[in-house]
Amino acid sequence: MGQAASGGSGETRTARVESGDAELLDRLHAFTGHGTVHSVFTRVVNLLTPQGTLIALAARDAGDAPRTLVVDVADWTDLELVPGQRVTFATGNLCVELPHRTVRLTTADARRWRARPPSLAHLAPGTLAAAADHLDRLNRTYGPRGGMLGATPYAGPMETAVARALDEGRTTLIAAVRDGGDAAIRRGILALLGLGPGLTPAGDDFLTGVAVLAALPGSALTGFGPALKAVLAEHPGRTTDLSHATLTEAADARVRHELIDVLRQLAHGRHPQELNAPARELLAIGHTSGSDTLSGLIAGLHLEEELRGSL
Repeated sequence: MGQAASGGSGETRTARVESGDAELLDRLHAFTGHGTVHSVFTRVVNLLTPQGTLIALAARDAGDAPRTLVVDVADWTDLELVPGQRVTFATGNLCVELPHRTVRLTTADARRWRARPPSLAHLAPGTLAAAADHLDRLNRTYGPRGGMLGATPYAGPMETAVARALDEGRTTLIAAVRDGGDAAIRRGILALLGLGPGLTPAGDDFLTGVAVLAALPGSALTGFGPALKAVLAEHPGRTTDLSHATLTEAADARVRHELIDVLRQLAHGRHPQELNAPARELLAIGHTSGSDTLSGLIAGLHLEEELRGSL
């Protein structure tokens, strides 16, 4: 984990932040005082800043994402972190205070990563639909069941019901975006928001894939972003804290690097086959999260193609 030193209250370990969301690194200077550990997982620890903003500390192979600092650690399993532990935020570093040690994270040499994908507005007619069709084939071939792709084999009644509700929610949302009315889009978003198990439910991951397209310059999905922000503000407890934060960032076109890589390849206008590698990386996220996000991106690309043709 880096350097260790003895102190009056126990051992102090220093770990280097390898990279971080550039906007978060800029904002860290304003986050002074005491926050807390929000939740702990093998590769990611979520923190609440003194101002109540949810941010993440990711292990070195977890990848760049909005509101995330990637730390030079293999995982977080040996630190005995638990929710509620105090975190001290100071200029250039964070200190997690454990019973017998302090873990100090320094951001001085962190690489600044920017969470914004390129515009797709310059792409020729037909490009988006062709890419969507190719990504859909990849998703159906390699994506796991249990989310937007439908229930797993031998699913029980609850999983089957959730899968049916996800499919109905997708249909409702797509019809609403085609219609373009704010009230209809909000109903479509609510049909998916918080639906499904996990830290980022399948319905939310689908919304993330649509939201990032809607937030890009020149998008035809003009009503989606404002409707999503309004729904998130009006229904803060409808989904998990992590998912709420993810959707908030996606509404401003700020998403994980795997999704950005797919969009970057698409923006270059290359052959759809060149989407294979970044799409497979996206599919590897979580249990079904990557597949569910890709499902939303596919739906959004088809809608972009369709709505651009009617403008």
